Amino acid sequence: MGHEPQAEAITHVPEAGALTPEQYELVVHHLPVHLSVIDERGILRYWHGALFDGCDPEFIGRHVHDCHGPSSLPTIDRMIEAFAAGTRDEATFWRREEGALILFRYIALRDPDGAYRGMLETMEDITGIIGLEGERRKLDW
Repeated sequence: MGHEPQAEAITHVPEAGALTPEQYELVVHHLPVHLSVIDERGILRYWHGALFDGCDPEFIGRHVHDCHGPSSLPTIDRMIEAFAAGTRDEATFWRREEGALILFRYIALRDPDGAYRGMLETMEDITGIIGLEGERRKLDW
C-alpha cells in the first residue's frame, strides 16, 4: 500500500514539533485521506492509501505525466504552471466512483521562502460527511 519514506527523509520542523519515524508512519497510515507527492520537477516521490493500490510501484521516481492518462495531462500541467508561478495554491475537484463521492485536492508545496517545491494530492471519500448539518460536540458512543 504505497511507498514508505526512509527514516532519514523525516526532518524536524521547529514550529510544529517532531515525530519519530515510527510516529510519522502511524500518522500517515491513519490519515482519513489518500495522498501523493510530486517534487518541483514533476517527479512522483510518494503515495499512500487504498486508492493507489492499483498503481504500479515503478511509477515512483517517474514524471507525473507517466502516471496519468492523456486526458488528465492538460489539467495537471495547468496546475503545476500556476503553482510554480505562485498564482494559485490549491485546486479542488470531485467525482463519483462506485457510488462514493471522492474529493480531490491539489496543494502547492512551498518552502519557507515561498518557492514552489512540488505538489500534494489528497483524495478523500466524503460520502458520509457531505450531508452533515448543525454540530456534534459530544461523544455519541
